[in-house]
This record gives sequence, C-alpha cells and structure tokens, in this order.
Amino acid sequence: MRIDGRSVDGLRPLSLTPGFTKQALGSVLIATGETRVLCTASVESRTPPWLQSGGWITAEYAMLPGATSPRGNRKSGGRDKEIQRLIGRSLRAAVDLERLVGPDGGLSIVCDCDVIEADGGTRTASITGAWVALEIALRKLVAAGRLSEHPGIAPIAAVSVGVVEVEGKPEVLLDLCYQEDSRAVVDLNVVMRGNEGGAGLVEIQGTGERGDFSRPTLDRMLDFAEAGIAQLLTAQREALAAALAAEERRA
Repeated sequence: MRIDGRSVDGLRPLSLTPGFTKQALGSVLIATGETRVLCTASVESRTPPWLQSGGWITAEYAMLPGATSPRGNRKSGGRDKEIQRLIGRSLRAAVDLERLVGPDGGLSIVCDCDVIEADGGTRTASITGAWVALEIALRKLVAAGRLSEHPGIAPIAAVSVGVVEVEGKPEVLLDLCYQEDSRAVVDLNVVMRGNEGGAGLVEIQGTGERGDFSRPTLDRMLDFAEAGIAQLLTAQREALAAALAAEERRA
C-alpha cells in the first residue's frame, strides 16, 4: 500500500486551471497531489542573436522560498538551471520552430514555471503545465494574426517513475510524491510527445540512486510512464477545451 493509498500505477489527483493569471499570454496552474506549479507563457518580438532563422522557445524554473519547509533560497542554483534546460528542450520538441515567425520576423516565447508548493515531481509537472500555457499562447498569436499558421507538432507531457521499497519489497511506482522520491532506489523522469496512435519518447532521465537496475525493471517503468502520460495528455486536452469555452463566453 502506498502512502496515499494509490495503486502502484496510479497518478496523483491532477488539475489544470487555464487562465490562472491575466497578464501572460498563456497561463495555467497545475496541481498534482500537493505539488502546485504556476506556468505562464509570454511572447517577445525578438530571438536570440545567434539564431539564424525561425523562432525560439525557452523556459525558466524557480521554486518559491515558501514552497518547501524549511524555507528555501530565492536564488537559483545549478539544479534549477538543469531543470529549466530540460523544460525548454521538451517544449521545443512540441513546436516547429521554423514556423514560429510573424510578419516582422521570428518570435520568442518564454515559459516561466514557478513552484508554489513542492511535494515531488516539480519538473515533470512543470513540463506538463507549461505545454498547456504555451499552446494557449500559440492559439492567441494565430488569432491575433501574429502567426500565419499554428506551429505546433504535438503535445508534450512528463511524469516521474521510481523503484521504492514498499513493505520490504522493491516496487515500481508511478508519479512519486516527495516521501516516495526521497526513498527511491531508482528515479526516472520521462518526457513524451503525443502522436496519433500513441506517444513517442522525447527524453529520459534515469538514475540508480542506491545501486543499479535491470532492463526488465526499466521496461516496466517505461510502461507505467507511457500509461500515465496518456492520462496527462487527456487532461491537457480537457484543459484546452475549457480555455476555449471560456474565451468564447468572453467574446
């Protein structure tokens, strides 16, 4: 039995609240268990000076001091930089950057992921939520004529999987909370892109925290991740449908 009573392959309770803030072009609050991340997408009419064509997508990640106990440090460190690079890579896999171009040239979109409350899985929640904020922003850019066509390729979502000792026996568990993650023998973060007929791997980050792990264990972890991400992709679609309905009511 898991700490919160879930099955070994069960996701934590999930909610995606689009339009959580007004100023950013796209925003969503994602809550997965006790982890909450505010994801926003903002557009800039310029691209990095080294970029020769197309547009660009990047991300910034921060954990607010009060997101953990004891209080965290507001200054970002190496872990934050590594996570925001992962988020940026994941989001760029969802978009054809060559088509992220407006009438006056390439556009840049910055996706900010601010962890309000941390209970494990903050990087994977950030990716799942940031894609929704990004998609809302892209649709608004098309509607406003700043993009002639939607540059999206496919949705992106991510989830954690781990091997944790449960009642003295190693078990593969999906979507680890902090108490599980802190005891994990193996820790895996999986990013996948939704495609017709299934999903394709974008990135896998895996570590044997307290030893090695077998190929069959890795296969089981990936099976769990793929099934969990299928549920996350469905939740993303529902959140976008809610965002569209809200826009239509305001129109």
